[in-house]
Amino acid sequence: MRNALLELSIPADSCNLREIRDRIRSATLKLTDCVETVDRIILAINEACMNIIQHAYPEDYQGRRDIALELYSEGDTLVIQVKDHAPTMDPEFIKPRDLKDIRPGGLGVHFIREIMTEVSYLGQSDGYGNVLMMKINLTNC
Repeated sequence: MRNALLELSIPADSCNLREIRDRIRSATLKLTDCVETVDRIILAINEACMNIIQHAYPEDYQGRRDIALELYSEGDTLVIQVKDHAPTMDPEFIKPRDLKDIRPGGLGVHFIREIMTEVSYLGQSDGYGNVLMMKINLTNC
């Protein structure tokens, strides 16, 4: 059974990341009281949103520049969808950087894949350019 927790559409701007993190914290604490797990979920979603802000929208892009988040639970699993209106990306180009390449930034995809139980990139949905679907099992705290 699908239990809706959060639906949010917000401009893709780093000044909105705090609100995103706060709203995710409130939503996920309804499912688990494991603060460590909640913090990891927030980190993964923050990284996904930051990637959209920094990389998804080209400078000359004239369309909507926003991020849409949807969080819901299915049993013991939290499902997160992060959507944008950016030009569709080829999932083959979305890869984590080699951890031996030590420098600031660029580890978001690695963190997301380490934290989440399942990560998939979907094609266009409801007019959105890209959809990142993440799932995490909440029983292992």
